[in-house]
Amino acid sequence: MKKIYLASPFFNDDELERMTSVLKVLREEKGFEVFAPFELKSDLEFGSLEWRKETFLADKTEINKADLVVAIISNGNYSDSGTAWECGYSYAIGKKVIVVNLTKNPVNLMISDSLHAYIDSIEALRSYDFEKLETSSYIGKVF
Repeated sequence: MKKIYLASPFFNDDELERMTSVLKVLREEKGFEVFAPFELKSDLEFGSLEWRKETFLADKTEINKADLVVAIISNGNYSDSGTAWECGYSYAIGKKVIVVNLTKNPVNLMISDSLHAYIDSIEALRSYDFEKLETSSYIGKVF
């Protein structure tokens, strides 16, 4: 079973809706083991130095353990700094990054040119073959 790290912003209702729809496809429909930072629970005080260290190390560890990274981007030129970092780190350590953009917004150059595959709809995510991991480029405006 593939282990997937799901990088995604989850700070407003639209981002949460996109994340949960992608998570449902990956986990329930495709049967993958998915680590989603949104689900990480801690007894530490949110925002404290200890919480920050624990969260950072957990996310980094899970990226290292994952077979690949699925990253949801939403706002083109500026997605989410955490998601952008997760994409860059994943690329740097040789993980394939599958970018999901459900908003049709333009994509930042550093994301568009480091991704392994670009997916622009839930239907395309459903039909993507995670065994073959075919490449597909983002074709469109970049920032």
